[in-house]
Amino acid sequence: MWRVVPASVIGTSHEKAGLPCQDACGFLRFKCGDEDFLLAAVADGAGSAALSHVGSFEAVNHLLATVSREILALPEITKDQMRKWMQDVLTHLASVAERENTTQAELACTLLFALVGNSEAIFAQIGDGGWVVEKDGGVIPATWPQNGEYANVTTFITTDGALEAMQFERLNGKILAVAGFTDGLQTLALNFLSRTAHAPFFKPMFDAINSCDDETSLIAPLHSFLVSEAVVFRTDDDKTLVLACRCETESN
Repeated sequence: MWRVVPASVIGTSHEKAGLPCQDACGFLRFKCGDEDFLLAAVADGAGSAALSHVGSFEAVNHLLATVSREILALPEITKDQMRKWMQDVLTHLASVAERENTTQAELACTLLFALVGNSEAIFAQIGDGGWVVEKDGGVIPATWPQNGEYANVTTFITTDGALEAMQFERLNGKILAVAGFTDGLQTLALNFLSRTAHAPFFKPMFDAINSCDDETSLIAPLHSFLVSEAVVFRTDDDKTLVLACRCETESN
């Protein structure tokens, strides 16, 4: 199956402003026949939206629940199907806005999704952040941050036209490891000049998970790394990183 190590930490700028961590992440693992599936989602609430921490939490959990409920009945995951699931999230956020007596815009967040099987993977993304995979001997980006004219401008799931702008990538072949992250880490995780993943950032963490019998023991060290001086010096934003490695048992 998959070993998964997730962490979300509050940024120093949010701490100083008295704001909560507006990031969220989640994952599900399940087996169907001989197929091992990993579902993961990551969201980053808009800094200007009062309840974006609620929006990111609700978006991640609703998307994972919806996909896990419907996926086994589908012969293939298409871009249109992925857009339908994202629309389901939008519909859910409308009900959350009514519950919280606010507008949907106050729940604005990015939303990133990964579905990884034995020989194929689907990645979808609205907004910045990204997905990186270890595949065919290399560490490569599966998606890329969606930014506008300015580096700090992005698309949220509540933005007009967000579903039409959604990234959708299908990768064939075995993926050995996956990482999803919010924009607080993208300058560390990606090389924007060459449009590549920064392999030295990811490879030691993938190796640590592969060599560990209990991946839950790595959650606290990952959290400590994300709030370390070396990372905080580079970014004062909230930071989320979900790391997953395929665990293959050897047959006798």
